[in-house]
Amino acid sequence: MRWLQAFFPNDQHPDHHKPLDGLRGIAVLMVVFGHGYNQGLGPFGESSLLIRGKLGVYLFFVLSAYLLDRQIIKMLQQGRADWDYWLYYISRRILRIFPLFFLALIVFRMANASGLKVVMHDWGDVWQHLALQRGDHIFWSIPVEFKYYLISPIVLFVFHRLFRWNGYAIACTLAVLMGASYWFVLWWQPEGTNTLWFLNIFLLGTVVALIERLRPHFWNTLTQSSFTTYAGWAVVLIFSFWSWKSDDYTHIGTFIPAALLWSVALIASFKPGLWASLLSWKPLRWVGAVSFSMYLFHIPVLMWVKSFPISSEIAWLIYLALTLGVTSLTYLVVERPLQKFKPFVYGSAGTKPTS
Repeated sequence: MRWLQAFFPNDQHPDHHKPLDGLRGIAVLMVVFGHGYNQGLGPFGESSLLIRGKLGVYLFFVLSAYLLDRQIIKMLQQGRADWDYWLYYISRRILRIFPLFFLALIVFRMANASGLKVVMHDWGDVWQHLALQRGDHIFWSIPVEFKYYLISPIVLFVFHRLFRWNGYAIACTLAVLMGASYWFVLWWQPEGTNTLWFLNIFLLGTVVALIERLRPHFWNTLTQSSFTTYAGWAVVLIFSFWSWKSDDYTHIGTFIPAALLWSVALIASFKPGLWASLLSWKPLRWVGAVSFSMYLFHIPVLMWVKSFPISSEIAWLIYLALTLGVTSLTYLVVERPLQKFKPFVYGSAGTKPTS
């Protein structure tokens, strides 16, 4: 059906890697299941990996950095990163984030006014969030990620213009950046919406993009290794053991190990096999397609369902069904039309980011 194809608009794009949609799906389901568990809904135990929402957000960060930065690196390498490209880049980022973000803030404010226990206690909160000055509850990740969209081009431009893509200089600079951000956060304890808190997570996604673009032979060796066939499942096992031993992923010391593991899972998705097949499963990819809408709107749905005197089993099923329905609608009505809207047209279709 034609409307169903709208959820997979990039399938014919040569740069689009379908298993990454599945990774997005896993990331958002961890958030959705985790918040459901916090409200007493769902079949998961307290040690389940699937309720670790913070880990899901860290996966989003790794994927965002990888997908956007490999495109920027490609444009810089080909000498096509002119002002038109940067206008295109920033317009796509703004349209990707802010319209749906604004709609979610209004929904949260109205839900709060109707008596549901969600954030946005007054309209001033809405404007502060929209200006990226605050990040309450699920909205903490929006200013963190958007600010990285502005940092990343500067870092990559330095690698291109000053270092001429010299691997040694890039590795040393990344090591200094990661160490400096780690110690800065420990000493100064900036606000939780400061991108420096999570900079190392993004940078590891950038490292994967750099390997793919700058070391294609090494990348092919990595992605075609027989070991890589099992790497994705190894990541799941390690995360499962970690989840069994601890449920706290908010300390900065956990960020690099978590991002490293997700980076391995990302790389493993390029090796044909069971891991890539799971991530390419269409229902999971469909969840990945609507992941941003799902991330933003599942909380009002959850709290509305919780307001009814029904059994937890029925509430869980209604929560999932309504979340899927609402987010599919917001995707089709808001996200997809904005994806097709091009305020700045740059180059041929083959040069446009698929993220």
